[in-house]
Amino acid sequence: MSSAEQVDVVIVGAGVAGGAIAARLLESGGVHAVLLEQGPWVHDVDHAILRDDWEFGIAREWAFDPNIRGLDQDYPVTGQGFRPFLFNAVGGSTNHYAGFWHRMKPAEFRRGTEHGLENSIDWPISHEDLVPYYEENDRRFGISGLAGDPSHPKREPRQCPPLKHGRYYDLIAAGLDRLGWHWWPADNAIISEPYRGRLPCNHCGFCMAGCPRGSLGTATQAYILPALRRGLDIRTNARVARIATDRTGAVDGVDYIDRDTGAMHRIEAPLVVVSCNGIGTPRLLLNSAGPGHPDGLANEHDQVGRNLVTHAYVLADVWFDEPTEHYKGPWGASLFTHEFHQTDLSRGAVNGMTITFGAGYGPAVSALGATTGLDPAPWGPDHRREFQRRFDRHVFAAIQVDDLPRSDNRITLDPEVKDSSGLPAAHRQYTLSDNDRTLLEFGTARLHDIAEASGARKVDAQSVADGYNGPGWHLMGTCRMGDSPENSVVDAWHRAWGVPGLVICDGSSMTTGGANNPTSTIGALALRCADGLIRNKHARVEALSRA
Repeated sequence: MSSAEQVDVVIVGAGVAGGAIAARLLESGGVHAVLLEQGPWVHDVDHAILRDDWEFGIAREWAFDPNIRGLDQDYPVTGQGFRPFLFNAVGGSTNHYAGFWHRMKPAEFRRGTEHGLENSIDWPISHEDLVPYYEENDRRFGISGLAGDPSHPKREPRQCPPLKHGRYYDLIAAGLDRLGWHWWPADNAIISEPYRGRLPCNHCGFCMAGCPRGSLGTATQAYILPALRRGLDIRTNARVARIATDRTGAVDGVDYIDRDTGAMHRIEAPLVVVSCNGIGTPRLLLNSAGPGHPDGLANEHDQVGRNLVTHAYVLADVWFDEPTEHYKGPWGASLFTHEFHQTDLSRGAVNGMTITFGAGYGPAVSALGATTGLDPAPWGPDHRREFQRRFDRHVFAAIQVDDLPRSDNRITLDPEVKDSSGLPAAHRQYTLSDNDRTLLEFGTARLHDIAEASGARKVDAQSVADGYNGPGWHLMGTCRMGDSPENSVVDAWHRAWGVPGLVICDGSSMTTGGANNPTSTIGALALRCADGLIRNKHARVEALSRA
């Protein structure tokens, strides 16, 4: 190991949370911060969308699941229960996410009080605490949308007007109107007009294959590049092996592997911020076990890795006999309904759901059965005729449930499988609760109602009757915020219980997931966390005041 260097703060993970905290600290002045990312930079020309075979590129080296990509910067995620979706690179998963930009609502911060089920706790902060940070995070990313949604508290206007979508938007909206159900144009982190030097969306299609124009807002654009201009020291291909502690049990630095050379380096710092997502963060804490922390950092009460929530999902295709223009415009959400967003015990379950509609994929995926793959075009002489019945005839739909935290849904270390650096892989364990299954079945029935009212010919929806293996797009809760070390890992300011100098801020620190995509909330939490550090809310943050 090379001789140790000394800095004020080390941030692990260059996604939304790590990027936001780095930018905020650099803007405060006088802080020597190092941002470590185990993956590489992603450049505009790297995106799969620029390739002729982009629909197959996103199923291989650009796949959402690291087990499919199998790149050196990835780590395996063993186990079962959901498909893990994460991306190890500068910018994290915002390199190829959809840009859906929901906020959580006030009631979603109080689920423990609302229904009092075992293992459900309230957030130690309120929606009102996050509002100014939600607004600032929106300004950094640039959000397209429409003010006035009656299902949300009043908020500031978006930076850009709503995006334009294909004909399917009007078909679904008309169906929801016939039912008399709530719907609203969705917010997206995709600019519809020029914004802060960025080009607006040109409606080229599937955003999750990457956006070389920069119209899709990313952590790199919003936070990391501005922090670089202020002197941020960012190191790529730098895999943190462990967080080091001193004889008192307090953090005193990190050991990381330079994946380019294989050399181990030590950085000493009185403050370490971990922002590695809901799988990577508990994995690092568990891999940092040592004297004084035999079961991993911040894990005295066996809470690290537990309470995993991912948003239980049913994905579906709504099929029409008429053109839907699903290939026109951004893949970002077009409209959503919150008609069933809050708890209604008549459904037989607590919590609620968002039903979102969006564009489809390209021609190859249409031929293979679209989102679900349940109705592929057959090979043979009828292939072209059957393909024409599928392409430009479907709409993507997602039923997204606020899944209950369960102690046995968790991330642990795999005792046998290692990553490319020889570190233990993450192991996932996730079982869908009866409550969440009931909500998904209820939501599927309501989707059929919407499809019928919209004039669709059928719905292909994934079934949850015989098991569940949904998309783990949103990895949350495994180091959750709370008011006691007995049921959480961090306090209201993201300070780890029992480990001075350790701060955890990303999806893992979310107490519950709500029924909303979490990126907006993660960014807001990170800005608030950084403000807390700057104001010396942390017992080990004195170094940040050094000039």
